[in-house]
Amino acid sequence: MLRFLPLKLGRLYRCLKLLLVLGLSVILLMNTHNLFASFQKNELTDRRFINLNKCPACFGTSWCRKFMNGQVSFESWGRLRFLDVFNVKNVFFAQYGEPREGTRRVVLKRLGSNQELAEIDQKICKRATGRPRCDLIQAMYKTEFARINGDVRLLTPGVVEGWSDLVHCPSQRLLDRVVRRYAETKDSGSFLLKNLKDTERMQLLMTLAFNPEPLVLQ
Repeated sequence: MLRFLPLKLGRLYRCLKLLLVLGLSVILLMNTHNLFASFQKNELTDRRFINLNKCPACFGTSWCRKFMNGQVSFESWGRLRFLDVFNVKNVFFAQYGEPREGTRRVVLKRLGSNQELAEIDQKICKRATGRPRCDLIQAMYKTEFARINGDVRLLTPGVVEGWSDLVHCPSQRLLDRVVRRYAETKDSGSFLLKNLKDTERMQLLMTLAFNPEPLVLQ
């Protein structure tokens, strides 16, 4: 009885492998139109794909012109959107081109998974309207991000303490440095946020609360 066990396992393995190949073939056939469209279209010029439609509930706009001008494009298989289901961490490889500098390889990364991004959208809506879905652009102006931006305009430890690991126990010196780096200015009074536009202030606060990784890198 035991002699037949490896043979049965081998047959089972081959059957599973065949089913996997058939399954992938069916998926490719069902997505044939999307497959060709993906190679022809640069998704990084789509306002919805780069979440520009959510601003000021977004995380920066300084590169928007480069995206819209088609200076950034996905590499090879990165263009296939149906493969995003395997890209849980939302990390993409792309090519970035400048007329004078030529083309170079870059890595694009969203600040969270699709689920995490959906959750922050829901939190904003619930804080503003009490409902999980809403117009994010309007809702942002009814949250604490807008109150700090509009009324106080001071980034002090008492305001942001506990928002994220970066400001778990912040000092005024740390916050002053964060704002200076974000605004790219040497102004020592930058914790007043006076060197930023209204939308830039809210994007800074959103990033600080959701995922401060870009601020740390900057």
